[in-house]
Amino acid sequence: MSGALQFTKLSESGVPGADARGIYYLRVIDEADALVAAMKAKKDGAAVVVGGGYIGMELAACLCLNGLKVTMVYPKPFCSKKFTLSNQATTGPFQ
Repeated sequence: MSGALQFTKLSESGVPGADARGIYYLRVIDEADALVAAMKAKKDGAAVVVGGGYIGMELAACLCLNGLKVTMVYPKPFCSKKFTLSNQATTGPFQ
């Protein structure tokens, strides 16, 4: 993507609070283990998933299955480009 800013971690973007507790990444096994531990510790909690691609949708589904209320944030009016029909996507929190 020409001219697009891409960051591996939120802290690389310079956003204040990017190093706050409770922000998780899902790139390597250790990060996945930390995320699973957080899910187990926050039953009936809430989570925000940034990204509506395959991994983001799978993560949102896992969080929901583990009792968390999930809100997804993504830049399009639908999730992954493969899910463009209005009856296949949602723009609000999963219940």
